[in-house]
Amino acid sequence: MGWYDLFSNFYDRSLERLYVTQRAAAVEALRVAPGQVVLDLPCGTGQSLDGLARAVGPRGLVVGVDLSQGMIRRAQERARERGLDRVKLVTADVHSLTRETLGSATAVERVHVFLGMSAFPRWTEAFGRLWDVLEPGGRCVLVDVYNERPGPYGRLVNLVAQADIRRPFWAPLERVAADFERVALPYSALHGGAIQLATGIKPPRA
Repeated sequence: MGWYDLFSNFYDRSLERLYVTQRAAAVEALRVAPGQVVLDLPCGTGQSLDGLARAVGPRGLVVGVDLSQGMIRRAQERARERGLDRVKLVTADVHSLTRETLGSATAVERVHVFLGMSAFPRWTEAFGRLWDVLEPGGRCVLVDVYNERPGPYGRLVNLVAQADIRRPFWAPLERVAADFERVALPYSALHGGAIQLATGIKPPRA
């Protein structure tokens, strides 16, 4: 994760303004109830923490997870500066994520994945880990860029983010979720492709 540790130093200046509207849409789509626990992975520099922390309220919890220690440090700074005391930050790899990673008593009721599915090295396996830690009846929201044939901006996004925006990132969720929905969000050429939001609910145990 050396590149993302370096990227954390200019990530906010480069990307924060590009995704304000989409981050707000993702939080709204989660339909968080006050007091719930939200998993934000990858949390990056914490750009979604403000909205998620407001949604869970003073008795809820946002668990931000990222593999990059540089990103986690920036997220910690953001949480401290903004007084987000209902945020817990963890350095971990999504590919080996378990309930124990988050704390065995942490029952995750919402999963928020913003610009992660295009970047996870083994994206379908990563989604499986996220789905495993989500409680039955919980909601998952995925937001990412998709472009089947990336042009110059899309190729730049892939290079800078070490991503693959050609992936139909919503497919693993569509296969297993109830009430699956996929919608288009606003985007520009700078995003490298169309921005899609996918959401669904984990069915209750039989």
